[in-house]
Amino acid sequence: MKNKKWFYALMFILLASNVSACALSPEPLPSPLPTVLPTPEPSPTMPHMEALDPTGCEVHLWHSLSAEKEAVLLAIASEFQTSSPYGMRLRVEYHSPLHKEVWAAIAAGTPPDLVITSCDQVAEYARANAVVSLTEYLDNTPYGLSQEEREDLWPIALESGCRSTQEHPLGLFFDAHAVVMFYNATWLKKLKTDAPPQTWEEFRERCNAARDKKSATWGYAYAADGPVVVNWVSSLGEALVDPRSGEALLDSPQAVAALSVLRDLLQDGCAYCAFDPDTVQADFAAEKVLFAFGSTADLSQYTQAILNPKTKKPKFTWSIAPMPHLTEEPLVTVQGSMLSILRTTPQQQLAAWLFLKWFLQRENDVQWARSCGALPLHKSSLEVPEMKDYWAQSPQYELACQLMAYAQAEPAVPKWQEIRELLVQAVTMVCQGKADPAEALAAADVAADNLLAR
Repeated sequence: MKNKKWFYALMFILLASNVSACALSPEPLPSPLPTVLPTPEPSPTMPHMEALDPTGCEVHLWHSLSAEKEAVLLAIASEFQTSSPYGMRLRVEYHSPLHKEVWAAIAAGTPPDLVITSCDQVAEYARANAVVSLTEYLDNTPYGLSQEEREDLWPIALESGCRSTQEHPLGLFFDAHAVVMFYNATWLKKLKTDAPPQTWEEFRERCNAARDKKSATWGYAYAADGPVVVNWVSSLGEALVDPRSGEALLDSPQAVAALSVLRDLLQDGCAYCAFDPDTVQADFAAEKVLFAFGSTADLSQYTQAILNPKTKKPKFTWSIAPMPHLTEEPLVTVQGSMLSILRTTPQQQLAAWLFLKWFLQRENDVQWARSCGALPLHKSSLEVPEMKDYWAQSPQYELACQLMAYAQAEPAVPKWQEIRELLVQAVTMVCQGKADPAEALAAADVAADNLLAR
């Protein structure tokens, strides 16, 4: 069996990480990264923190955000500098490739104070003891968050986002976009049902009812999408990485069952694999497909695609819901960025925390959400007038905000983006009829364990 897994593992091409950023040093990064890193100064404990003075500190923040998001970040940074009682400055820098450049800075002992990147890359920095847990700052009396402030946050922001093996938050999870099911509500009514399917059995029934060869309509169209596949497996009640052993679980019975659902839909003839999200979106807007899975980041694109160009009204009633699930409550996989504090000096770390805390304020959270189309982190954002005006224009976005109650992050392990791509490759092989679910996932699991062992 091991030889068989090894054979199938050769069928996958491991993709390199594609998170980008800007080279600061003309010297290339050594490969692999030196294992002996500079000894960091100890993180400040609560009594020491109270004696620190962040006045006049300049905080360096590195990121690789798009130009549009960078503009929002710079505006928020400018407001911080104006309102900070400590006279602090925030230096925001775009870097590409970010991951390589941060590693080089860590190895040189000159990391930035803050970094915005993906959770799996933060997990890599944490392995090198280069990330500061937020716990001691959150619990600090003069500088931390009050109980009321913490209770107003959706758990994913700090409690269930990117965490270390010791269950300490490694940063602020923000810029959130959720995996959802898009559905044609008008079409469902024609099928004698108003409610979207909540179980995979109901989903299969609706898909078969929607299939019509004469009119060329389908129940569901699959497009290669990592977070969608992750949500699919999670909805059957299984993790993809064992939190205790750190081993991959890509070939678990639940993962096999998830791919078997897709295989059964394909065999029923009520679903097809498009591989291109734009094709799925176009077919959904043209009322050729009843269901589609995707990200809330695409809500505005769906809205425009469904709009009748003459009447400026939607061609049909549509909405979103969580993906079908077998768990008691829905599970909503959320993608986002991490704003993390890197280990520098106690004074600089405190200054970095003060910006992170300020960035977390509800008004800044709402500003980011509205400007970037992300989902707000505060439960009370539902009460903000500006958000209510926005929801009046997009009721689907309002539903998406409410789904943050069920949000869960993807596994916080190094190489996760590459591991997730292995999962997508497995689904692609099933779609193409080149392997059955168990075979495809067995090969993916072997390759994933090899990545995790590096």
